Amino acid sequence: MYEGVKLPEKGTTGLITYMRTDSTRISNEARAASKEYIVKEYGENYYENRFFKTKAEAQDAHEAIRPTYVELAPDKIKEHLTPEQYKLYKLIYNRFIASQMTAAVFDTLAVSIDGNHYNFRANGQTMKFKGFMTLYVEGEDNKIAEDFTQIPELQVGEEVKKEKIEPKQSFTEPPPRYTEASLVKTLEEKGIGRPSTYAPTITTILARRYVEKIQKQLAPTDLGRIVNKLLIENFSDVINVAFTAKMEEEFDKVADGDEKWKNVIRTFYTPFEQIVEKVEKELEHVKLEYEVSDVPCEKCGRMMVIKYGKYGKFLACPGYPECQNAKPIIETIDVPCPKCGGVVQIRKTKKKRNYYICENNFEGSENRCDYISWNKPKPGEKFVEGEDVSEIEKETKKKTATKKKQTTTKKKATKRKTTKK
Repeated sequence: MYEGVKLPEKGTTGLITYMRTDSTRISNEARAASKEYIVKEYGENYYENRFFKTKAEAQDAHEAIRPTYVELAPDKIKEHLTPEQYKLYKLIYNRFIASQMTAAVFDTLAVSIDGNHYNFRANGQTMKFKGFMTLYVEGEDNKIAEDFTQIPELQVGEEVKKEKIEPKQSFTEPPPRYTEASLVKTLEEKGIGRPSTYAPTITTILARRYVEKIQKQLAPTDLGRIVNKLLIENFSDVINVAFTAKMEEEFDKVADGDEKWKNVIRTFYTPFEQIVEKVEKELEHVKLEYEVSDVPCEKCGRMMVIKYGKYGKFLACPGYPECQNAKPIIETIDVPCPKCGGVVQIRKTKKKRNYYICENNFEGSENRCDYISWNKPKPGEKFVEGEDVSEIEKETKKKTATKKKQTTTKKKATKRKTTKK
């Protein structure tokens, strides 16, 4: 989107400004354009000329990420964007416009009700003015959240009638696991890395299987826990937030000419090299044991172990390379197939999305069943065929290699005869 998207009448057009920046500064031209748009679309009382303080360590050479042309609203150019481009552009566009809109206004109310020697409390809030929430709500990128408890106007001492009491018990819960978005936010808050390093960091820990994505949350794998434990035990001076932030500051000093880079590297590397040599000798005796399954190998009889490959877990014979038997791990559920009563398997698409398919849904089966769905079947439910089939087949379809015909042209060398007179 930064390099340009082809639009009718405009040609190739850059939709957003330079994206490798964490600055919150916007130009006067952008402010004027946003004001004109907000006043026109929502009214004068929705506009507020707002400024945001840029962090001291922010890269402020470029202004904040914003749409280059305010008049190019996401829905106007949706047909010319891919679904991913549209979602990202809409997020950038809405957040930019919302940043120049007035704050939302709420009336909050706390009510204490005495009855039969018991005290009941109710808290609620009523939105009086939506402000920027007309367009964007933090954490609700696709819809406006309006889940507010409505409490009618009450007077002190007024007698109220009980309609319903909803008992609710709350328990202390552990902090939720990081999602990609919350991890980026934490890295930003702690001053770790730069905007250009956030995406590669997440890609790396996923590719190396230190974490896995479960319902958008990043959960540590067994390998990730082992690596994390070894690093913390042996490199506690390096594997911590303070060290990373400190190195960022040192690099900034080098960039400003206040510190020589050789001194920075020497101070870090000399003790670090000694620790690495020590740990390498100690880890020579460390052996990672594979998890043993209860599935025997059909070829040699050994109990197969669980290994990780490009597409996740699979069963492999521990007798490799003598025995090279391997097969996928098939997950099943207790609910039978709604169509034929067979076993329902859980599989993943190329995008790592779970889907449910009958064990008899394959070519060559005597009792072929075409059950396949995104949703987990429920006991006793009737299967209604929808758009799931075509969507899942599209995500699981294997690419077919096509050979391109190569044409070669031969040039014949010709000699010219020259005659001298």
